[in-house]
Amino acid sequence: MSKQADAKSLALNVYQQIRQNIFDGHYQPGMRLGPALLAKEYGASTTVLREAMILLTGDRLVVSTPGSGFSIPELERSELKDLTLLRCHNESLALQLAIERGGLKWETEVISAHHIMTRIPRRTLENPEVPNPEWFNAHRTFHSKLLSGCGIPALIDICEKLSSATEIYRVYSVPMTRAAKRDVETEHADLLEAVLAHDTPRAVALLKAHYETTEAGLLANWPA
Repeated sequence: MSKQADAKSLALNVYQQIRQNIFDGHYQPGMRLGPALLAKEYGASTTVLREAMILLTGDRLVVSTPGSGFSIPELERSELKDLTLLRCHNESLALQLAIERGGLKWETEVISAHHIMTRIPRRTLENPEVPNPEWFNAHRTFHSKLLSGCGIPALIDICEKLSSATEIYRVYSVPMTRAAKRDVETEHADLLEAVLAHDTPRAVALLKAHYETTEAGLLANWPA
């Protein structure tokens, strides 16, 4: 492997580690991410770390400000509304196409992803108030599989980036939604049923309602 290819591989590995730590709530909104300190934390060079940060910036999980460097984005009500609107619009199209184009292999993968998600508790066994990172990873995989059947890499990439940008709100807004009462398991089961029945209008409506309910819960409990 060439040095350039090796460096790209290292940057991708560090990117994936930091991305997961962001989803796990390891860093707080507005927190500055100093390349030197992070390079030491992840055992990488500052060059590799900066390449990873550029990838995270593309996912909107990190922001880059001239003179200030990299940091975790601040949470904004207006941005959450806009991201949810865009996510609903793009994922509705992707899901519609997935139902039209996806075959038996895709349906099997969606069923498998849903099965895995249902077998993982949403909260940690040690503390029911603490979200289970493993469940959220399975949740992201399920939604990703739903869209993968559309067969359009560019659309899938857009949806993945919007998903990541929206997910950061979920990560840092858990205290806002602890009191919310939702039957998420039924929401997912109904969505899967509509997809497998090729009931596109119902599947799209359920998907949009799923995201809009999350948005409403966050906004209703947003700190003053």
